[in-house]
Amino acid sequence: MIALLLAAQIAATPAPTFIIVRDGQTTTQVPVTIYDGEPCVRADLLMRAMKGMLITGTNLHFTLALPRARLDLIDGIPFAKFDTLTVPLTRAPQARGGQLYLPFQFVSEVIPRYGGGYSYDVAQGELRTSALTAVGRAPPPRVTATPPPTVAAAPPVRTRAASRSAPKVVVIDAGHGGPDRGMIGPIGTPQWFTEKDVTLSVAKKLETVLRARGYDVLMTRTTDTLIALSDRGRIANSNHGDVFISIHCNAPGSNTAAGARERGFETYFLAEAKTEDERRVQDMENESVKFETGANAPKGDPLNFIITDMAQNEHLRESSDLAQTIQQGLIDVHPGPNRGVQQANFAVLRGSYMPAVLVEIGFGSNQSEATYLSDQANQRALARNIAESVIAYLQHYDSRIGGAR
Repeated sequence: MIALLLAAQIAATPAPTFIIVRDGQTTTQVPVTIYDGEPCVRADLLMRAMKGMLITGTNLHFTLALPRARLDLIDGIPFAKFDTLTVPLTRAPQARGGQLYLPFQFVSEVIPRYGGGYSYDVAQGELRTSALTAVGRAPPPRVTATPPPTVAAAPPVRTRAASRSAPKVVVIDAGHGGPDRGMIGPIGTPQWFTEKDVTLSVAKKLETVLRARGYDVLMTRTTDTLIALSDRGRIANSNHGDVFISIHCNAPGSNTAAGARERGFETYFLAEAKTEDERRVQDMENESVKFETGANAPKGDPLNFIITDMAQNEHLRESSDLAQTIQQGLIDVHPGPNRGVQQANFAVLRGSYMPAVLVEIGFGSNQSEATYLSDQANQRALARNIAESVIAYLQHYDSRIGGAR
């Protein structure tokens, strides 16, 4: 309860124009900058004031190396990583003008909790070491003002080791299979729609289009067979895939009349689910693990939804871009509503070390959408559209790499 009251107090208190970092007898002011109406703090200035270091890694990765803790970040991804714990942020850190800017929440909540001995005084706008909070405030020392931000060189642009001239490998994953039928529908009628059959049919049509356009394609399954969720990513990795596309059909959380009316398409990338609907879809798709027994069952808890390797996963930002490209393209061909780009911790995406998305091509639980998805011509249209979006993404990615070389 105390933690909730403190969080509410912090959220309700306007951010100061600068933060006072008090460490021993040293006090430093760090400016608070407003970007897009939200308060931010420049990471390098904050680390300097805290006697830490900002480490700029490859692929837009950053590490805040504090005296007693390390926090890992990715530009544009609203999560931080502390040890094996993924910490949600109210806003993604942003690299602008060669500098990394942190949301104000990072100072007021994240560092006090995970920074290794700091507390934040809301009333004073002070970030203090635990030694000071234990013995009381020290006499006011001389304040050293940190110079205002300056524009530096642009941040490093991610590159790829593989040759741009090599054929791209698109990994297509038809959801479910074998004893795992996926969702069945429609709701309110005799059930004739089976997800595993439709996803395989669309995946094969997607393969045909991409091969015709000169791309190499790897299918995780080409028949009605069960492939473990964890094995799908391994298949993609071992064959050096460039992108991973998992095809699925959606269903609502209940078999009610309201659920039967749910329609539309959405595309997911790997991140912690933020909304109830994202968690519902995440749980529904991850439930496939119950069909995995014996040698193909993953070790440990198969429904452990913590992202344990975010700092090593270079592809979250690219996956988000790929998801946006596919979702935007589907608007042109899909009759259902655009449900947008979503995020969830799908087991099938978790082990794919490449840009990876899961496309929910529609609700098989809805009578009209199930009819649409079962039609061969409509499946070909969906496949062509997804293929064009994947190609556009890969070409755009190559153009960005080329500009960096």
